[in-house]
Amino acid sequence: MPWESIGSVNTGELPGDEEWIEFCQKLAIQYIKLVCGDPPAGVTLGIMSHDHDLGSYTSIGLYSEHSMSFDYAANCEQALETFDSSVSWEELKELYETQQSSADEDEEIEDDV
Repeated sequence: MPWESIGSVNTGELPGDEEWIEFCQKLAIQYIKLVCGDPPAGVTLGIMSHDHDLGSYTSIGLYSEHSMSFDYAANCEQALETFDSSVSWEELKELYETQQSSADEDEEIEDDV
């Protein structure tokens, strides 16, 4: 069975925010696992890529080697929706960018020494 998308986080814009969007999706996956538990045997919860005429984008999805656990998929969709609507993505992104800038500056200083 192919990947089944359960949704995505509503933050970032392509093509410039790929790293930020991936970070947020990984964060959302951790929340989904916390709420729903680990996927059943043979099921993988991860980031899936979609290609279309205007470019590519990613979403969070489930892949099953056999038959999909539709109860688990529905629970994951609900957990993702709740998480996404509860997070202040703009505030997180601002702090994330500040931290990334600080890390880059620290790296430049170390390279100069």
